[in-house]
Amino acid sequence: QLFGGKKHFVNQSIEYAKKIWTDLGFKEMDGNLIETAFWNFDTLFTAQDHSAREMQDSFYIKKMKGKLPDKKLIEKIKQAHEKGISGSKGWQYEWQEEEAKKIVMRTHGTALSARTLTNLNSKEIPAKYFAIGKVFRNETIDWSHGIEFYQTEGIVIDPNANFRHLLGYIKEFYKKMGFEKIRFRP
Repeated sequence: QLFGGKKHFVNQSIEYAKKIWTDLGFKEMDGNLIETAFWNFDTLFTAQDHSAREMQDSFYIKKMKGKLPDKKLIEKIKQAHEKGISGSKGWQYEWQEEEAKKIVMRTHGTALSARTLTNLNSKEIPAKYFAIGKVFRNETIDWSHGIEFYQTEGIVIDPNANFRHLLGYIKEFYKKMGFEKIRFRP
């Protein structure tokens, strides 16, 4: 007698969510589970002394340093942290390249968005991207917390997009996932 196997419910859910995003016209982003602090934190303007970067929140790979992108992008990120850009004051500290080279297990999927936006060609706009990826946090393990979980996110690059579009995408995604009643709170 044979008993056929089936996909794990988490994998089924991920495949279903991917189909929803692609049906909404999004392209998938993908990337490494291990990332430099530059892409995981610095490009997202997380200060280098922010508590989210500490060992009790993030998993670092010791004795390894990553490679950073071209000097032009590094200078833009350094400028944003030290003095600010587009009217901001920045964090007003001395940004350290060595800190940006540290290797971390991806703490959120937004590193994928940062990489995608950096490599985006202006001819590809408007565009919509999504990711469903595993992320890692140094949490106390209990029945509802582990050190890894999946996160989904999306980015829309369109000069005509607005906040109502964002709410519409979120509402449609959850509706297709089986959650009919969605309430947004400021």
